[in-house]
Amino acid sequence: MPNPIDNEELFDAILVGNDRSPGQVTVSGHDRNFKFDVKDADGAGGAHAQYKGEQLAQFTTSFYLVKDPTLGVDEFEEWETFAAILRAALPKGGQAKALPIYHPDLAANDIKKASPQSIGGLVHDGKGGANVAVKWIEYRPPKKASALPTKPTPATPPDPNADLKAQIDQLLKEAQTP
Repeated sequence: MPNPIDNEELFDAILVGNDRSPGQVTVSGHDRNFKFDVKDADGAGGAHAQYKGEQLAQFTTSFYLVKDPTLGVDEFEEWETFAAILRAALPKGGQAKALPIYHPDLAANDIKKASPQSIGGLVHDGKGGANVAVKWIEYRPPKKASALPTKPTPATPPDPNADLKAQIDQLLKEAQTP
């Protein structure tokens, strides 16, 4: 996994599809949580937990934007273009659009696609910069069940001597024939 000291440019932004986010990004809340069905023991201490799979990750990306005319940087203008991409993926009466997303911290928890849940307003810092937060929910389609037919289990196990018994029965019938 890359580290932010040697690969600072990878950690400065997120990629949504092929579009790099403006500003300086911070990713938070991108934990990989798991579902368990916990059943308490009746009349005794302890419990039993049954694993039920992975939960969808929900995380936040916070962007710090600045405008620096001496460097020719206007991240506020860049933000409008980037935010339009995010707004196009918001649900409009149906299922949200999943966007391919990349940041090393997201990749470390196997988060590859997500849908924006909300796009915050700019919060100005009084020094010429502003923060804006975007909340996301991971997109991970359910895995299809195996299409292989299951072999029915017999009610009684097969007799390992069935062939020998059949031979004995045949020999007895032949011996009783005049």
